[in-house]
Formats: sequence, structure tokens, C-alpha cells
Amino acid sequence: MTALSISPMQWATIADLHDTPPLNDEDLACMRDIRDVLIRHGKLNRFALHLIHKHFDLADDEILVEYSEASAREQYFRVEKRTATIVESSIPTTWTLEHMSPLAHCVCAKRGTEHLGRHETG
Repeated sequence: MTALSISPMQWATIADLHDTPPLNDEDLACMRDIRDVLIRHGKLNRFALHLIHKHFDLADDEILVEYSEASAREQYFRVEKRTATIVESSIPTTWTLEHMSPLAHCVCAKRGTEHLGRHETG
């Protein structure tokens, strides 16, 4: 894999949270299979699963950006204009795999060269 596309979440066929059915036995079987693949590739501690859902639509020029405030132990998301600066200074964190290349739907804000545990706002 050499390319990663970043796009607003509404470009995928994502259901609103209240329209998303609860987990069932088929989901759990699929999760076990995905876990086995992650173990086989040594990636169990790198990737997790996320229920694909949305709370609102995004415009073509918007992206969902994750921020955290370590001192307050808070994490939140904010819709921002999708600019080259946002894309270049962020780390993709949520992908969908409906295409051959992963498609990033959410990015985590990065300030300077620091990120992990230190990507506070401001």
C-alpha cells in the first residue's frame, strides 16, 4: 500500500448512529476472524475496530478532526475545512476499507512534531 486517500465521511454509505443495528452473532464471528488476521500479522496492538456511523453530514470541503486535552483528560472532534495544512499536519486514525486502498475518514490533530499523548489544542 502506497496511497492513502482522505475524504469526508458522508462520501461513504454510512448510517446514522440511531439507524445502526446492535451487534449480533455474525458480527462477533467476523470480529473473531479479524482478530485472527491481526494476530497473524502481529498488529493486534496497532489496530482496533470502530462501529462505522455518523451523527451529521460533512460538506465536500470538510473533515472531522480529533483533538484531546491531556491535562483535562478530554477528547473531542471538530469539523474543520479540509485544507492541505490540516491534512499534512494530521495523522489519519479512522479508515474504511470498501476500496482497494484505505480511505481515511477521521484525522487526529498534530502540533509540531509531537503527537502521541500530547496533541492538545492550542
